Amino acid sequence: MKDRNTRVVLEALRARKMGTVRFLAEQTGLSAVTVGSIIQELIHEGRVLPGELAPSEGGRPAQQFIFNGHFQHGLAVFSRELGGVDTLCFRVVDLLGGVVGRWDVPLGQITPENLEEQVAIILDEDPSIGALGFGVPGIELGGTIVALDYPAFRGVNLVERLTGRFARPVRVENDVNAAALGRGIQADARHSEVCIYFPRKYPPGAGIRVDGRLIKGARHFAGEVAWLPLGIAWGPELADSRDDFIAAAARVVVSLVAVVDPQSVVLYGEFLTPDYREGIIARCRKLLPRDMELPEILCPGDFSGDFEQGLIGITLELLDNPK
Repeated sequence: MKDRNTRVVLEALRARKMGTVRFLAEQTGLSAVTVGSIIQELIHEGRVLPGELAPSEGGRPAQQFIFNGHFQHGLAVFSRELGGVDTLCFRVVDLLGGVVGRWDVPLGQITPENLEEQVAIILDEDPSIGALGFGVPGIELGGTIVALDYPAFRGVNLVERLTGRFARPVRVENDVNAAALGRGIQADARHSEVCIYFPRKYPPGAGIRVDGRLIKGARHFAGEVAWLPLGIAWGPELADSRDDFIAAAARVVVSLVAVVDPQSVVLYGEFLTPDYREGIIARCRKLLPRDMELPEILCPGDFSGDFEQGLIGITLELLDNPK
């Protein structure tokens, strides 16, 4: 019960960043005495900091308390292609989700060894990092990389390897799944949504949210749309042929619409322009039965932003629930 009450008080304080004992008691439903006792323990641990006195209208000024977003940090790691070079991207985040450090390291060839080397450097510089979140362009099952665009990682239990090396909780998530989670916190996001990422160099992948929940499947293969038996040769040549790409993308969209029935479909791709979206919509309408309504199709164009936000959320969740 005590641990639960402590979590409730911390979450209430995190939501507002600061507050008085009275305010926190009102927000949590706990007594002021209980909240005051918990706050003193959290101050002793360093999770909460004493603030200034709150403004008062005639009464005795009340002490404010501040959620310490820097009590612990998290490290979110993902890869992307920058200028044609495979690059490892590192984001150090505080407990409020703010990015307090960022590095992009072009490596050409990404391997478990150079990943570990870069992580070790960052952890030496910031020992307050308490959890590691990794976004990967592939499939993870039980911590092991089953399939990945980077061959050196296939068959590697990344969770076990990094947890053993750095003694911190680790979570690995598919990149498009992370983007779907990041997309889910946007103001215009729908509860049931399919997010499809079309990179120029690699085959596409999808992240699926139904009623706000990420759908990964029994073996985490959900969203591997490149495996659909559509006879499509994905790669730079297809991406560079507008009409052929539109035809291929529309077949993927219609396949997912028929199976998932989402409220909206979000298309990501560095080369996708508004005319691509219009072409895909027109082709989808030809492929679907006339009486079937096509979901809203969006091209927000910010895969990296949604991916990063989703991965940050995953890392913060790991800090809150390390087991």
